[in-house]
Amino acid sequence: MTTPPKPFTTDGCSGGMSWAWRTFLRRPPPWEGECVTHDRAYWQGGSPDERRESDRILAAAVARRGYPIIAAALYYAIRLGGHPWWPFPWRWGFGWDWPKGYE
Repeated sequence: MTTPPKPFTTDGCSGGMSWAWRTFLRRPPPWEGECVTHDRAYWQGGSPDERRESDRILAAAVARRGYPIIAAALYYAIRLGGHPWWPFPWRWGFGWDWPKGYE
């Protein structure tokens, strides 16, 4: 797979989740490392199946940490808001210029 032209960036857990945990609980979310791994997959992009698997892995990690309700909400929010055709900086394939669909 080709390396995207934009450098990799991450905000930890997107959607303000890392910010909220750090602001109100004075610590990062327990699964923030998994969010960074998830962001790397989203930066790279790929097929619809790769995206679904990346989202599933993140949700499973959050659930394993003892947060099954957050895991479910996170999974559906990512599935909706992370589509590659959205012009958001957290979309699938964000390492590439928009628009860039699935491979």
